[in-house]
Amino acid sequence: MTKEELAKKLEGCHYGLENVDKKLIEEAREHGLVIGYGSLNTVIQFEGATYEEGDELTEDSEMMYVDEASPNTIKAYWKGQCKGEEGGNKEYFWSYETSFPVARFRMVGRRTRINDEKYCEGIVFDLKDLKSKNFDLEGSLKYC
Repeated sequence: MTKEELAKKLEGCHYGLENVDKKLIEEAREHGLVIGYGSLNTVIQFEGATYEEGDELTEDSEMMYVDEASPNTIKAYWKGQCKGEEGGNKEYFWSYETSFPVARFRMVGRRTRINDEKYCEGIVFDLKDLKSKNFDLEGSLKYC
């Protein structure tokens, strides 16, 4: 599976990947793919190839407290703003700019009655595309 194929399968999913089959997340992990998306109380959460099987993802492990010297960067925009700088995709509450290639998908909000709501422009990336040999997300990405 490629990042583009996974993004296509995730298109229109609900906030928190609530309606995504866990088998798809496992398949992403097996292919070295990472799914990133915004959440209400964190900047970005990761699913897929971000942890070893059996590990529990917690809010702390999902957030990006990372090495400032990393060549891999993700800039998170909330409603088109990042630390006062304008950018990102203003059609979404959350959107991202990265220094590495990603495939994008539309994540809708929690309110299932509003199926076309654009909550987050999620991203999918392949660990092989990172510019660092350290694939631990907490040590191989820089959050701006």
